Amino acid sequence: MIRFIKKLFTLAVTFALLVAFGYCVVLPRVLPLKYQDIVAKYAAAYELERSLVNGVIFCESRFEPEAVSSADAVGLMQVTQETGWWAAEQMGLDPDAIDLTDPDTNIRIGCWYLCWLLEKFDGVTETALAGYNAGHGNVAKWLADEEMSADGITLDEIPYGETKSYVKKVELAEKVYRYVYRLQ
Repeated sequence: MIRFIKKLFTLAVTFALLVAFGYCVVLPRVLPLKYQDIVAKYAAAYELERSLVNGVIFCESRFEPEAVSSADAVGLMQVTQETGWWAAEQMGLDPDAIDLTDPDTNIRIGCWYLCWLLEKFDGVTETALAGYNAGHGNVAKWLADEEMSADGITLDEIPYGETKSYVKKVELAEKVYRYVYRLQ
């Protein structure tokens, strides 16, 4: 009986060490949680859930501030220069003074834009995320097409495969960030 208890204890300690290793070493590499002071600041300022902002950053750049996409979107939230200039003007910032590779600037503009999209698309996260990826003009056209949107508010069909995949990835990443890190 004592032998069984020792084995059980050894197994429990080993399991606890593996869980601790996974949580402290593996998880931050697989599901990073960087720039949280900036994310928290701008998520609160624009009334966004931190888990959503982290999900967007994860899917857009994997938390690499110098990331550049094939569409020339840059930074953590992958904002194009054109969108960055437009958003800066809307926000009352000097468009010529913004540096989209700066984490604070990029997250600030990305969060503002995401908030703007949510307002534009009646708070429907899936639609706003489609706009973040494919452009709000494309999404407005899709919503006006009865084959893609029965109610003009939600998308029944996303015609771009990349955008459809992007929306699903961000929604999944948001759920994982909310669950694993207990973010709202």
